Amino acid sequence: MNEEIISALTRSIASLLTQQQEAGNFEGRLSSSTFPTCAYAWIQLARDEMPDSDLINWFKGNRHEDSGWGLDTANISNAEATRFAHLILSEINQRAPDPSLEKLLASIPQPPPHLALVKLAYAAFDQFDWNDLTLSENALPLMKLARQLTKIPLLGKRLKPPRHRLPPVALFNTKLFDALFIAERHTLVPVFILIELNTTRRPEMIAALAEWLKGHVLSDGSWFRVNYITALSVLALIELQEKWDPDEGTAEFIERGIAWLHETRNPDGGCREALNLNVWDTALSIIALTEVHATNGKTTSLSAEQIEKVKSAARWLVDHQNANGGWAFSGLSDSSLPSDADDTALGTLALIRSCAVEAGSPHPYTDAIHRGVGWLKTQQGREGSWSTYQPGQGDVGCVSITAHAIEALLAFDKLDLADKPEIEREMQYGIRWLRRQIHQDGYWRDLWLAKDTYGTACAITALVKVGLRDTPEVSAGVEWLERSQNADGGWGEDMFGNPIESTIEQTAWSTYALLRVDPENCAAQNGIRFLLKHQREDGSWQDQCVGIYWEIIGGYADPINASVFPILALNQSLQTTS
Repeated sequence: MNEEIISALTRSIASLLTQQQEAGNFEGRLSSSTFPTCAYAWIQLARDEMPDSDLINWFKGNRHEDSGWGLDTANISNAEATRFAHLILSEINQRAPDPSLEKLLASIPQPPPHLALVKLAYAAFDQFDWNDLTLSENALPLMKLARQLTKIPLLGKRLKPPRHRLPPVALFNTKLFDALFIAERHTLVPVFILIELNTTRRPEMIAALAEWLKGHVLSDGSWFRVNYITALSVLALIELQEKWDPDEGTAEFIERGIAWLHETRNPDGGCREALNLNVWDTALSIIALTEVHATNGKTTSLSAEQIEKVKSAARWLVDHQNANGGWAFSGLSDSSLPSDADDTALGTLALIRSCAVEAGSPHPYTDAIHRGVGWLKTQQGREGSWSTYQPGQGDVGCVSITAHAIEALLAFDKLDLADKPEIEREMQYGIRWLRRQIHQDGYWRDLWLAKDTYGTACAITALVKVGLRDTPEVSAGVEWLERSQNADGGWGEDMFGNPIESTIEQTAWSTYALLRVDPENCAAQNGIRFLLKHQREDGSWQDQCVGIYWEIIGGYADPINASVFPILALNQSLQTTS
């Protein structure tokens, strides 16, 4: 099978390199999904514009056999996504009656919405009472108490905020708001503006909310570089301009936001949730390519031209490093999008790996690497984990991010650099936290990719790399992956951890982790056969929905994921058979 693997690996590298942009970064086009597509159409309707036929056809083409829509491309219908889509299509049909739309709408069951964010859209179209969207302001003391209780380990995982009601607008003026997860704050401020303008209309509150919203717009005209957050912000400003403050400055924010949202349109007519994940895509591509180059010698080592492409990608990463030393999920050159620990860990690791393809000394990325490590050191939680953004601010430790941080620190520790900071303590804290997170059934659960396979694969890989191959946790993780393998040799689960048909991405990262533990693992060999069987002639694989945003919004498929993870698995397999 060696020659077949070499051929597959060579073709997959060539395929990945076709996704490199002129600027040097790698960038896969994310898949369209229901909530961002609905949000884009909502803005058009709010401005008395008709959504174009491509967008309407996206809804028609993505309805499932059970007459519902899913949150994402995973082909699983979701009640809230279906209600949102039905509302938007109903509004479109009211303004421009279409027999085919009427027939479609008549076939969809119409229970009332449950999710507060969907109720918000219904309220905007006069189909829900604005006053019933939020909890009473009397609930604030209880919310404060609930936050304190979430700090208790056993209760923290069980206490969840209600999904059917939004918090009261008065939350904005409290320390509770500042302690929320960063994406929640960006979501709630425009929502609060819409609610306040349609209920109590307190001038001081509206002014404070509007100031916050305008103060958090990014240089590209978006908010947080996320479709749904930007759409809500634009809708809030449209309402603000119509009902409160029709100044030219607000109009400019609106137009720039809409122009940015237009960039999230995909050729299929729908919208994707994020403009791109180019830092993640670039870092992972560098890591995969440099691992091939470092471990395969002359068998499948990179050509001189391919090495130049890696260098170009590394320079792009350096150019898009934030001023504080971290990286954001999507590269902006002005540091206005906050750094996160996952992209910083992977960005740092990618630059360390890039040193291997750079001739001579000193290492060209020394300063950027030092700054990335420095940022990671400051962002470690007290218990040893790394969370996405700010530890303790509505954020929780994440298995994959902690594993990536450990890998980055380990790689940094092995570099021959002068004036290296001491990182052993941070690594050990992270390792101890990671070992404690294993579930009694043998898996680790992740936050950002689907779900138990990714968490388990990342944890196993990190523990093996730090020399803990022969530990009970690694053995349990291997056994869980073996039990979870599908009959076809692949792995697959949805965003909630339920078994589904095998995906390329989950098969690849599970196979890679198993091979790191045992080159002869039978489940891993079956995983390699699955990957070889499903590779296309051009070297690519079908990307599938394994990336998760919010469980109420959905996930995404990214073709970069369907390239880099198989490359890592095939390359690791080649090491074991050569």
